[in-house]
Formats: sequence, structure tokens, C-alpha cells
Amino acid sequence: MTSLSKYRKFSKWAMITMVVSLVLSFAALWNTLLTADVRHEGWVIAFLFLVFIPGSFLFYIAYKTSDSAFLAMEKKNAYESGRAEILKELEKRTQEENNEQKAEQEDIDKTVRQLLAGIKTTLDQKACHKLLASLGKNMGFVQGIFYIKNNLDEHYHATGEFALTGQKPAPFIKGDGLAGQVAESKSPMILYDIPEHYFDVASGLGSAKPRFLILVPVLFENECNGVIELAAFRKPDGTSIKILQKLSDELGIKIHTAIVA
Repeated sequence: MTSLSKYRKFSKWAMITMVVSLVLSFAALWNTLLTADVRHEGWVIAFLFLVFIPGSFLFYIAYKTSDSAFLAMEKKNAYESGRAEILKELEKRTQEENNEQKAEQEDIDKTVRQLLAGIKTTLDQKACHKLLASLGKNMGFVQGIFYIKNNLDEHYHATGEFALTGQKPAPFIKGDGLAGQVAESKSPMILYDIPEHYFDVASGLGSAKPRFLILVPVLFENECNGVIELAAFRKPDGTSIKILQKLSDELGIKIHTAIVA
């Protein structure tokens, strides 16, 4: 602050010196006009003003910028302005993200409705097969199994299959095998290295092995009533996982409704 005060004093003395010089210059010019024949005196006066005006402007800048109160106010204004711009930008980005999330959720809901089209309350073998076939067609899964829990023996039975080339999977209980682990943990599982001979996909072009396996629990009120097991040649993206989770919620309600009925 002491340094700023010193510069303000310097700027004041510089301005006083410039004003005195200007007055003396005008006095000398006036005296010259009275005693001698001076031509183009207008240009001389214009030159003096051209020197005085920028000098006054520079003095004003120096005087203001050396004012601690003025600098504090400028910093505060700059901070508030920058803060307002940042908040505005954050609000804009948040709105864009909300719009994107809303659009994504609408697409997910639409896809789930399409997958469940024609499936009412009964999830029999035909309905499960239709659902798995729709998943294969719309989401690129090449094989699938839908296990539904039998409350009488607590086993999960393969109620629907899609594009299987081997035998029908045997029933399992919670904790038994990969599907049993998913039923017990109630959390989805994605495998990137499928065990050898776990799946074989046969077609007219030959035989191939899927690279990815995803298992999704079908829950209702934190109880696993079913497991969907799907195989794919490419890694499921985040949207596919969200669709499957939404689908499992809807299927959980349907399975519970069928059991109660």
C-alpha cells in the first residue's frame, strides 16, 4: 500500500509539472505572437494540445491504478464477473447433461417397451424365447438363457433359450456356478474371458466362441426370482447395461405377479 501511495504522489507531481509547462508554453507563444510574426501558430497550439491530452489520460490511468481502494474494487468486480460466467457455464453444462440423460432414459424406456411387446404377465417358455430373440436382434447378443426360480425346490430352471447348440442347462441353486453366484449376490456380472467350451455359436459359416458374457439378476423387492445369461462377440456398452437393468426390473414385477396369481 505504501508503494502505491508513493506512485500516486509521483503521478500528481508529474501532472503539475505538465500543467505548468503547458501554461509557460502558452505564455511564451503568446509573447512571441505579440512581438514577432509567427506563421502557422494554429499548428503549434494543436501540437501542445496533442501533447497535453494523452499526458492527462496517462496521468488518470496512473492515478487510478495506484489507488488501493480502486484496485480492490476492480479485483472484486473481476472476481464477481468471472464467478458469474463460471456459474453460468456450469449451469449450461448441467442443463445439457440433464437433457442428454433425459433423452437417454427415454430411449432406454422405449427399447424396454419394444423388448416386452407382446409379453403380458405369463413368462412361459415361448415368452422367454421371444424375449431372448428380441435381445439378440435389437442388441446384438448371439446366445441367451432365461432362468426362473421355482419356489418349490428353490432351483433356477432354464425356462427359455436362444441359439443354444448344446444341451439344455441343468437347474442350479444360489451360489452354484456363475449364474448361481449372480443370484446370490444380486449384482450383474460381466466376463471378458469366457471359459473354454462354455459357449459355441454354430452357423452356416462354421463355429465361433463369444468373447463376452453378461449375467443379470431379475429382482423384485431384493429377491432374485430369475437370471438372464447372454453372450456376445463385442463388449456391451453402458447403455446396454442400463437397458438390461431396466428390463430386469420390469421382468421382476412380471414374475412376481405370475407367482402371486
